[in-house]
Amino acid sequence: MLLSKTTGYGIRSLAFLARQPKSRLCGLQELAEGEKVPPVFLRKILGELRRHRLVTSLKGIHGGYALAKPADEITLWDVFTILDSDPYWDRCVLTYAACSTDSPCVFCPMWQRQRQEFFSTLKNTTIADIARGGSPAGVEPR
Repeated sequence: MLLSKTTGYGIRSLAFLARQPKSRLCGLQELAEGEKVPPVFLRKILGELRRHRLVTSLKGIHGGYALAKPADEITLWDVFTILDSDPYWDRCVLTYAACSTDSPCVFCPMWQRQRQEFFSTLKNTTIADIARGGSPAGVEPR
C-alpha cells in the first residue's frame, strides 16, 4: 500500500461527503458506518481535515460534517500532504538513507521516476474523481 491507512480513510471520507447533496451535513457515525472507518479514528482525521479547511463542521443535534470547498478543488495531493506523515518518500529503497544524486544506487533513477509519476497522479486526481468512481484526468485505468 502506497498511502497510509489514515490517508486512505481521509480520501474515502471526503468522497463520501462529496456524494451528499450540497446542503446536507453528515454525522460522524453515519460517515464511519458508510465508509467502515472506526469512529474514534475518523474523528481525529476529520479534525485534521477541518483544521486545514477541507471540511467544515457544525456541533449539535443537527450538526455534522460537509466539504469546505467543491470536491473538484480538493486533490488527493492535498489530503496526502495533510494526513500522510511518512517522511521516507525521498529515501533510497536499499539503504534507507536520503537518495543522493552524487552516488545513486541502481534503483535511484527508477524510484525517482515512479515517485514523480505517483505524485503527479495525486496532484491530478480530485475528490470529485474518486466520488464519481472514475479515472483522474489524463490517467487511463490499467
